[in-house]
Amino acid sequence: MDPGLIIGLVLSLLAIGASMVMDGASLGALVSLSSLVLVGVGTFGVTFASYRMADVLRAPKALLVGLKGQVPDPDGVVTQLAELADTARRKGILAMEDVLEGVDNEFLRIGIQGVIDGLDPDAVAQLLDTEMEAVDDRHNVIISFFRSMGGFAPTMGMVGTVIGLVNMLGSLEDPSQLGSGMAMALLTTLYGVLFANMVFLPIASRLTRLHETEMAVMSMVRDGVLAIQAGVSPRILVDRLEGYLTPDQRVGHKGRLEKQEAGPSSEVAA
Repeated sequence: MDPGLIIGLVLSLLAIGASMVMDGASLGALVSLSSLVLVGVGTFGVTFASYRMADVLRAPKALLVGLKGQVPDPDGVVTQLAELADTARRKGILAMEDVLEGVDNEFLRIGIQGVIDGLDPDAVAQLLDTEMEAVDDRHNVIISFFRSMGGFAPTMGMVGTVIGLVNMLGSLEDPSQLGSGMAMALLTTLYGVLFANMVFLPIASRLTRLHETEMAVMSMVRDGVLAIQAGVSPRILVDRLEGYLTPDQRVGHKGRLEKQEAGPSSEVAA
């Protein structure tokens, strides 16, 4: 699990717990199984009703991706493209097929295979663009799924509060129950806000960032594949693609050759 997620959640929970202790309240006052069921199950149910079953079934896998926080490694991809460009320059386009066997990046494999198969540049570009659009659509649906949960959770909390108030008003003959009844009614609103802002919306934000990073790497791969097909020199190719990287990752073509000699290049699954 990504350390940033753990640190963020721990700090949030500590802030809530510390504020209650400072006010002399008991943490047990925040525990209500009925409120948890209403907000949790209710939010899932309303969200499921808003999406296709195929989208719902992809949500758990996306959740794991968001928790792990794994991001594509653009630096490793540039090194792989430099290796492919070197091979194409020295041995020819068809020789890249041998190098391709050690590439795990599926998007890169699709593009280079299209070049090896003799597709013209427009066809290769269209092939890669179609794949990028498909990935973009799939990711946006899942991101929207968790954002929807973040929107529905506070609403379900309000529903629970209204139900609790109705039940409380039905028991006005026993004034001793009004305080506890009001507290239980408000707990569902609290649960809804907590679920939305500490679970669903942070996951949506993390998935959005991961998606943006992956799409940037795919754009870089697209540019690199088309440049290799056009016969751009490996040095120029690396200089162009390193524009996608942070300054500390820019080592130039010579530096990447030294990386290859030192050990296997880092690979990324798109």
